[in-house]
Amino acid sequence: MLAVYNSASICALKEPFRCGLRLQPDLTDIMARSRNWDELQYTWTEWRRNTGQNIKDTFEQMISISNEASKLNNFSDTSEYWSFPFESSTLSIDLEDAWEDVKPLYELLHAYVRRRLRDYYGPEKLNRQAPLPAHVLGNMWAQSWVNIFDISQPYPGQHFLDVTPEMIRQGYTPVDIFRLAEDFFVSLNMSTMPLEFWQTSVLEEPIDRVVLCQPSAWDFCNRRNFRIKMCTNINMKDLITAHHEMAHIHYFMQYKNQPKVFRDGANPAFHEAIGEAIGLSVGTPKHLQTLGLVQNSVDDPTVDINFLYSMALDKVVFLPFAYVVDKWRYDIFKGNVGKEQYNCHWWRLSEQYMGIKPPVLRSEKDFDPGAKYHVPANIPYLR
Repeated sequence: MLAVYNSASICALKEPFRCGLRLQPDLTDIMARSRNWDELQYTWTEWRRNTGQNIKDTFEQMISISNEASKLNNFSDTSEYWSFPFESSTLSIDLEDAWEDVKPLYELLHAYVRRRLRDYYGPEKLNRQAPLPAHVLGNMWAQSWVNIFDISQPYPGQHFLDVTPEMIRQGYTPVDIFRLAEDFFVSLNMSTMPLEFWQTSVLEEPIDRVVLCQPSAWDFCNRRNFRIKMCTNINMKDLITAHHEMAHIHYFMQYKNQPKVFRDGANPAFHEAIGEAIGLSVGTPKHLQTLGLVQNSVDDPTVDINFLYSMALDKVVFLPFAYVVDKWRYDIFKGNVGKEQYNCHWWRLSEQYMGIKPPVLRSEKDFDPGAKYHVPANIPYLR
């Protein structure tokens, strides 16, 4: 499944001879920047045709093998195996309660975005009561809507922090970004990165081979070898991601001397929570000022609202998406949903929790969840 996913590419819409467009950076860039309805719809559909559609049968085999392995380890199925580390007998209820807390805010955000997209694309494209079409939200999976900030911002012209131009002006390199992250942790009284980290990490895309650019942190379990793999771009998003990934490394280093069984987070979500907390503190105006990336911050409610709105497009929007990815898989692991309903169930949950719909008619010939990396890679997402 990963071989299919990692090698998938499509051709350009208006230039059928320009092929080999890959998810990173080509398709991600189109989904983020294009405002052409047809181009977005084509890109969205073609990516799914070249990934999900080709792995549905293999996915079904994997479900069966995974459940078998879980049973051999005294779990009823893989959903119970994946839930086990959270140490909660009421995990599904806890999650639903947590979502109900956030839902009123999400619904307001959803309604506001729908109104702004209606203004932009026209009422013939977006019904005022229908779910949002998934392809015009700035992201291949609609898991973050931050790329449509420019056409939906509450106060146009009231710019908040984006230090990307300043980073480029100052000539930042990927290594500079990670050195900055290292300084941040040293200021918290953490240690510097070991020499092996700088020698063995992949901090920018190699030119001699294709690698999967999903940022990730690695503990090689020998108490000294820790690495990050990330195709770092010079922008504010990657500045924050670098700090997030280095937070994982510092956590690895903190428990490196424990017996192997204790070298892990308190629960699967704990590593991510620490990385996110670090990321949030790095993006504050005060900190960016100390780095010399912001000359003076603006104290104005309209600027604040734009900033908070952009953060909601990223953080609040992501919650129902992450929930749906594993809720869908748990239903399949439990046997509540069979192969003949994989895709239908995916869109049923997407509409129920995210309020989004596919831009074109779908059928069970399609396998749209397979277009998201964590599904073919069989990586739990709930954390």
